[in-house]
Amino acid sequence: MSKEKFQQSKSNGIHKELESLVGNWKGVSQMMFEEGKVTDQSPITGSIKLVLGGRFLLHEYKGSFEGEPFEGIAFYGYHIDKQKYESAWIESFGMGTGILFSEGTPGATDWSFTGHYGGETPETRWGWRTSIEKDGNNKLTIFSQNLRPDGAKAGGFRILYERET
Repeated sequence: MSKEKFQQSKSNGIHKELESLVGNWKGVSQMMFEEGKVTDQSPITGSIKLVLGGRFLLHEYKGSFEGEPFEGIAFYGYHIDKQKYESAWIESFGMGTGILFSEGTPGATDWSFTGHYGGETPETRWGWRTSIEKDGNNKLTIFSQNLRPDGAKAGGFRILYERET
């Protein structure tokens, strides 16, 4: 990647768009173990900041599920040469000691990443699609959708944020 391409992306491209997510956020998290059925809704706080000269976003958050605390960290970025979004995500709720790597192609309406976890074969591997959607400058939805090995939706984790600063 050339410095010129990155500088252009920071001034009027995808890296400029990613910068619009920077801030401190608060809201609610919704846990769903079945598609469309919220099992738990709890307060959540998070911060999103630029790291490494604006190359990546670092999202750190803390919440709870049924009174038990959890926290997570995600890196989001755009790989200019591959023309793909990329993400690495860790958290204390269900990932254990694993890191989920995801990627996605830019779309017109949201930023999204898809990764896989579970088994080693297509029949046993689950998908995890995370989408980030802005609603104006002060509302943000981050939805991570479980996908069964056959592609069917299977619940997930939604964060509904409002900007604090």
